[in-house]
Amino acid sequence: MSMFEMFVSYSLLVAASLSLLTYWITRKFVLKKMNRTIMKAEHNYQQQIASLQQQLSGKVNILEGMVEKLRLSNQELNRLNDIRSKFMSIVAHDLRQPLSSIQGFTSVLMMDNPQGGTGNSDQIALNNIIKATDNMNLLMADLMDISMIESGKFKMDFKSFVFNALVTDVVALQAVNAQKKGIFLQTYEFPEEITVYADRFRISQVLNNLLGNSIKFAPTGGRVEVRYYTQDENLFFSVSDNGPGISHGEKEKIFQKFHQAGNDRNVKKQGWGLGLSIAQEIVNAHNGAIGVESAGLGQGSTFWFTIPLSAPVPDTLPPKPLEEA
Repeated sequence: MSMFEMFVSYSLLVAASLSLLTYWITRKFVLKKMNRTIMKAEHNYQQQIASLQQQLSGKVNILEGMVEKLRLSNQELNRLNDIRSKFMSIVAHDLRQPLSSIQGFTSVLMMDNPQGGTGNSDQIALNNIIKATDNMNLLMADLMDISMIESGKFKMDFKSFVFNALVTDVVALQAVNAQKKGIFLQTYEFPEEITVYADRFRISQVLNNLLGNSIKFAPTGGRVEVRYYTQDENLFFSVSDNGPGISHGEKEKIFQKFHQAGNDRNVKKQGWGLGLSIAQEIVNAHNGAIGVESAGLGQGSTFWFTIPLSAPVPDTLPPKPLEEA
């Protein structure tokens, strides 16, 4: 091999060695730099995690404090609710006796009144006392019912009875109030005898409440219609009037406790606003449904309820009544 060839081979060997050395130096430098970058990123990541954990711990403490406050607030609300229920029960129970005494003494005075006659001022005053005590007894009865509902003591006495006869009795009772306002009270009698398994007294409460409300809110000389029929083993009952109607927002609240409709300012507020709430509880206890339909203010309203004809089966609700022409 010539000197030139040896020089070239040596040069190539040196160049390759330098190239390889440069590669390894560069690789080591890059790896070291990458390692520093990774370690720095990991350090920042750990700091962020620690910061997030600290923030999360603070929020958890705040949340636990809020939960504890909510728990204490619920305890206080339950305590106040129990006090309210007991108060209503005590008021309703303890006032009944003096009211009965007032009614009894008033009745005696009316019988002993030698002048009698509806025009006598004493007789008129005594009649007003009787009416006032009757209204108060109704208010006390509502308080007793809502107290029993809230305490879980609101029981039903299910028996079979003829619904047609119950409607006749209720309509006859409410017809007196309808006549005073000149309201035409129309009952669409069902042609067949309907036997229903329910609590007759409680269902009569529902009928009196719905029919009484329609008569109260219907205008003087207005019209109230009563319908009832059967379908798919269910009883449907409805009361329609041409009164002030109910707005959409009012329909959402009308069955709430202590709520009183404010659509007709000409109707004086009476009672506690518990009647529809109690009616709803009664219907629910019969595994039924209750509701109201109204096209809006000034369009009248229709209150309805439905219950099974036979013994109620838990967790099954009958369908909403079909609209009649």
